Amino acid sequence: MVDLTKLPLSVTSFERFVAKSKIYVDKTDIIASIAKYDNPLFLSRPRRFGKSTLVSTFHELFANGLEKFQGLKIVTDDLWHDKTYKVIHLDFSGIKNVSDAASFLNKLSQLLFSAFSLADINSTLNKEDPISMFRNSVQVMDNGSLVLLIDEYDAPLTEVMSDKNNFDLKQGILSEFFATVKMLSNKFRFIFITGVTRFSNTSIFSAFNNIEDISFDSDYGDVVGYTQEELELYFHDYLNNAVEVINNDLGEIKYTYESLLDDLKLNYDGYSFDKRCKYHIYNPWSILNFLKKPQDGFEPYWMTTGGAKPTLLINYLDTFVSKNIRKNELVDYLNLDFTQVTSIEELSPNITSIVDCNFPLFAVLYQAGYFTIKDTGSNYLEVGLPNLEVKKAFAEIILNKLTSKSTAQISAFYGNKIKKALIEHDFSSLKDELNKILNEFSYESVSSFKEYAFRDIYKVILQIIGYNTYTEYQTALGRSDLCFEDDKDLYICEFKVIRKADKVQNKIDEAKDQIREKKYALRITDKKVTTFVVIIVNENKSETSAAFREVAAIETV
Repeated sequence: MVDLTKLPLSVTSFERFVAKSKIYVDKTDIIASIAKYDNPLFLSRPRRFGKSTLVSTFHELFANGLEKFQGLKIVTDDLWHDKTYKVIHLDFSGIKNVSDAASFLNKLSQLLFSAFSLADINSTLNKEDPISMFRNSVQVMDNGSLVLLIDEYDAPLTEVMSDKNNFDLKQGILSEFFATVKMLSNKFRFIFITGVTRFSNTSIFSAFNNIEDISFDSDYGDVVGYTQEELELYFHDYLNNAVEVINNDLGEIKYTYESLLDDLKLNYDGYSFDKRCKYHIYNPWSILNFLKKPQDGFEPYWMTTGGAKPTLLINYLDTFVSKNIRKNELVDYLNLDFTQVTSIEELSPNITSIVDCNFPLFAVLYQAGYFTIKDTGSNYLEVGLPNLEVKKAFAEIILNKLTSKSTAQISAFYGNKIKKALIEHDFSSLKDELNKILNEFSYESVSSFKEYAFRDIYKVILQIIGYNTYTEYQTALGRSDLCFEDDKDLYICEFKVIRKADKVQNKIDEAKDQIREKKYALRITDKKVTTFVVIIVNENKSETSAAFREVAAIETV
């Protein structure tokens, strides 16, 4: 029987890892390598990936040395011989939720004063002028005697990106703060800053002309998150426990150790942050929550605990969809297998304010943790959604922006009716439900649908209501448009979109012939296979008739 209290859920402090004997995934060899740098460093990663634990480990190493690192790689491999330092540890996520300059300055002052006190640095609280307080406290210290750690530097800015006045106010204060840090940089042995995104004019990148961004560095691609090897090494007993718990809960042998790993990979793996795509990483938050309650299944923990709705992305989309010309573009992202060829420069643009919307959506998706590096070449990166958990979270947000409905509402409205119609082969009822779904989308988005957009809508809906879905399934003779399945049934669907309503029967015959000729139904499976065609009319408005868009026919083959 495993001890579930050893799982490090909601633990970010290295000191607590040691004190509570929590499972600590040992990355201290990488940490030692990073800590040897003299110039300032920046690391960008999405929420819930372990940035705060990383910063806390640096704090312990520089403040107290190796005392609490016994048995870890940094000691066993003799990787560290530095002295100790006074560590100023700042978490900027603690200075959010303020809307005026006085409150922001007060919170920043309190944060600095607390950090100075913990580091045993003399300081006098100055609620009106934290920059002077910081300068006065640091400049009297010996050169190279301090370490500065700043976690979530961008948190105060991302929450107000759509509020230009508030954004400019906080940006100005932080710009002055980082300019002061640069002026006093000779006082610091090590400066390490984390965040989700880049902001221009905050003086992190403009003030520190020698700052090094290691976010895409392949040497540090696994500095946070769990690799496959780490998952099986540190959590082997918990994985076996999950197999036993799930099988006992179901009353049948559904999982083996290997098949559980396959489903974990499908749901929670697939992240890569380095430019060579060398490392593939699991989301640690999702893994730990799954291992705690495996009987609950592969829940979207990143989405349900706040990680999947970062302020950066929500604020961006609120502005993005307010402009109809860009709302139309959002429809393309309903294809959950969408990928974008890009570059490091495009994925890390310097952001000014969300109001201008002057940076691409896929870059925001990458920085927020939705897109990850899928492939690399000599001059490009290819990014896309990493796994099922993220696809569910992404579908939730995109559908909500296009229909003003949550996935829970969509599932409640349509789930049982669609499942019943499919089981009973009641294609008339199925057609009615699919048309109701189509009518959830606004005119300005539907009017610009490309043919594949209709397929992608229904693929997302089917996934939401519980089917395993995939598109463009390749056989020896062709590719079927959409397949979806549950434990008992496999459905293979061919979509045809036509411009004129009087061409429906022709397209039905054409689609049926295609299914037969390409032998889509010949699959190695013990499930019941059903093939059918869906004909959609997408007729634009003309001088003599109104626009006409509907599922015109569904017929089995």
